[in-house]
Amino acid sequence: MRLREKIWVNVLLVVLMLLDGSFSYLFGSTLHSFPDTMIIRLVVLGLVLVYFFAPNFPNLVIVALILGLVYDSFYTGILGVYMFLFPLIIFLTRWIAQFFAPAPLVVGAIYLIDLTVLESLVYGMNIFMGLTTMALGDFIPNILGPTLALNLVLFIFLYFPLRQLIVKLDSLY
Repeated sequence: MRLREKIWVNVLLVVLMLLDGSFSYLFGSTLHSFPDTMIIRLVVLGLVLVYFFAPNFPNLVIVALILGLVYDSFYTGILGVYMFLFPLIIFLTRWIAQFFAPAPLVVGAIYLIDLTVLESLVYGMNIFMGLTTMALGDFIPNILGPTLALNLVLFIFLYFPLRQLIVKLDSLY
């Protein structure tokens, strides 16, 4: 993969990160209505798809680390949470992917596993830092379930267009 394609893949990941926040802001009243909260994770979808469909993309873990740092500083204000979790998602995806071929159902299942781990660890870190007092019995049906459902729908609609874009960027020149 040449420098030009690397830059465009990084731009795609940054755009997906910005769309996370933009859609959350635009549809905030729908996504964050009591007691349910749905969190859009397009950047995680982008990281998973880049892992599978841009095998020539080097240093995805470092890109995930930098993207996590930007995500932390831009959205959470607490440095280190996503900076640690996004690379962890890449390692988890790499470990699970070694057992399967990258079919759409497999990629979708791995994406849902990644989201479950990500949201659970964010919840655990929020409890550890004292930022939430929500019980696990409330977290699962009110945040984790709706988040997985929303991101599954987004995966269904965005999988093929994003895959084609990433493959095209990976195979240019």
